[in-house]
Amino acid sequence: MQTVYISEEKQVYPIIFEMNYGQLSSINCYLYKHGSKLTLIDAGLDIPEYRNFFEAQLAAYGFQIGDIDQILLTHHHEDHIGLVNYIIQQHQIPVYAYTLALPRLYFTEEYQIQKKTFFERLYKQYGCEEVAQQRLLKMQQTMKNSNQLKIKGTITALDHHDMLDDLQVIAVPGHSPDSIMFYDQQAKWLFVGDLVMYKGTTNALIDHDDEGQLLPTVMQYKNSLELCLKYDVRTVFAGHQQVFSDLPEIIQKNLARIEYKLNRLTKKVTEGNETILQLASAIYGERINKEMTLILSEIIGYTMYAERMGEVKRVVEKTGLHFYR
Repeated sequence: MQTVYISEEKQVYPIIFEMNYGQLSSINCYLYKHGSKLTLIDAGLDIPEYRNFFEAQLAAYGFQIGDIDQILLTHHHEDHIGLVNYIIQQHQIPVYAYTLALPRLYFTEEYQIQKKTFFERLYKQYGCEEVAQQRLLKMQQTMKNSNQLKIKGTITALDHHDMLDDLQVIAVPGHSPDSIMFYDQQAKWLFVGDLVMYKGTTNALIDHDDEGQLLPTVMQYKNSLELCLKYDVRTVFAGHQQVFSDLPEIIQKNLARIEYKLNRLTKKVTEGNETILQLASAIYGERINKEMTLILSEIIGYTMYAERMGEVKRVVEKTGLHFYR
């Protein structure tokens, strides 16, 4: 059982499931108790092992599913929403998420078509559509299974600076367009989702806006990290890895990592790597065979960031976009 965090009449009960999940060491969600109200922040992964662990942790803390009064989601990714349907099928309770998350959580046909069209066009534009076929096929499969994947209950939309009891909603795009964090000013607690982790940095995953245009995700991520520094925080509850307290130090490490990745990319461009695939290979070598989707996302995002920072320029050529110093 994890340490319980207490501040006057409030408690946080971490549910930290240790597993190898990509580069991450755990999948986390949290029970936030304020007076008699019990809130679940994020809902883990929908696999039997996590479900069993979740219910065992509830019992260890003296709770059961029927005690949960509401669910808050930091963003729409599968490792944060996994048990929502399992919980609300047993116990009808409110579910809250950022307004941009709703079409993603409902897997609306309009959103899925827009997403697939966006990535088909993007990969073609950057000259990497052949190696991205697996990602596109996965999207098609997701569309076929959307009825099973979507959240079955009603989701209430949240906006930036909304308040839910003592929790302030703060929009922090970058990892995803719909990422939010929850801040308890009185307790100085910050629930950050995947924005900040104790070790390493999160992925600023490429995505599109409501018009189907590529978002400046690395710039958004940087701005969201800097926004965290404006809040007085004692304890950070992250979506992965451990709970931690030294937020300013961790933020500075994350910002330094962004600059490192920017400098690394511009150096590789200077060395004559002009295309997304050349840059991916030059930076990550054989890792691209196992992590192609994430690596393409990072390289596309950082070329856009480098262009905005005046470090590279892009030229449209027959084989796709090329980048030069």
